Amino acid sequence: MGFLISKQAVFNQSGGTDMYQMLYSFASKRNPSGDESLVNNSDIEDAKDYIKRNMDAFFDKKIAYIRFSPLLLDNNFHELFLKERLVIELPTELLADPVTLQQCMRLKRLGYTIALSGVFYNEDNEQLFNFADILRFDINADSDEIAYTVKKCHERGKRVLADNVEEPEHYDFAREIDVDYVYGGFFSRPVLETKRSGGPMIKTFLQILALLYSPDPNIEYISAVISTDPVLTIKLLKVINQLCADKGNTVSTVRQALVMLGIDRLKEWIYLVGLQRLNRNSPAEILKLALFRARFCERISRNSGGGVGSRSNEVYLMGLISIVTGSNDEAALTRALADLPVSQEIKEGITGGGVFGDIFNLSRCYEHGDWNGVVFYASACNVNYEVLANEYIEAQKFVKTYGNFA
Repeated sequence: MGFLISKQAVFNQSGGTDMYQMLYSFASKRNPSGDESLVNNSDIEDAKDYIKRNMDAFFDKKIAYIRFSPLLLDNNFHELFLKERLVIELPTELLADPVTLQQCMRLKRLGYTIALSGVFYNEDNEQLFNFADILRFDINADSDEIAYTVKKCHERGKRVLADNVEEPEHYDFAREIDVDYVYGGFFSRPVLETKRSGGPMIKTFLQILALLYSPDPNIEYISAVISTDPVLTIKLLKVINQLCADKGNTVSTVRQALVMLGIDRLKEWIYLVGLQRLNRNSPAEILKLALFRARFCERISRNSGGGVGSRSNEVYLMGLISIVTGSNDEAALTRALADLPVSQEIKEGITGGGVFGDIFNLSRCYEHGDWNGVVFYASACNVNYEVLANEYIEAQKFVKTYGNFA
């Protein structure tokens, strides 16, 4: 299929996810660059069918935020969505074309939410300003101009979205001027609380990991260690009882829970819960991202075949623990990786090295809609990148199934 699609969370001030921005490309073997002038009717129908079939798995009942190109406008992609569940971002330069302007005005009259990017309030562009429901701006633009625009937006019942929020100071400024939404890498990185690194939780976490990855994991020892941590015990019992709700059984001991969950699923769960507790200031989206990367990397490895295809469990684990790379502190990253009882290939893969690193880089490029990078690393992994859209959705469905267990 000549259509690639991924999503990035758009966060509210408190770190919750209100919308997902859809990133897409019509890249194919016939059209590697995704040039929309080369897209034919069959490509368009395939893309529409793909979105319709996977709407719930992809957007998870959140609002879809999509930057519309002339191709999407001309082919009425807005009709795939309920108007209450779609924000249409329009590059401001498109509105200079009279035909496109009429299309956009029609969408506005139909009740669709319109976002404009790079528009700041002044008397010369007041008409354009009034047309928008949401204004999106780069957080690195002039701070006075940003603050004035935010003030004017809120006076008139409009919302604002700060883009390129990558650093703590960006987020602090966005909160100070009371923006409605933030978008960028800041919320996609966990906050490693290194001051906790010597505390009881990390010691319990690493002790359990060592037991799980021993040649012959012992359920009795593992359950005894988990039982010393009340938070882990409560969370584990909650997970198992959710899984068993339709069977009418109540699981009340850690040992029972471990037997029912199994070693492989326990490994996943321990990483998710452990990393959540090591990163308490990070949003829930981080855990979903870890689980998504794990599954997506695993699916990539299976498609690549060869030796790495038979090591999909290790690749899965690499994706799962990769969120520790969100730290900007290289020393903290080095310590975090050093303490994890995993192979050197996994550690190198997380930093982009070796065959595992090619898989990890392919996953990251796909996440961020770096379609040129996707084509490059798909070739390095010997993967047909046209299958990745379906693998991406399969990974998102996996997250929906298991993403609430932590």
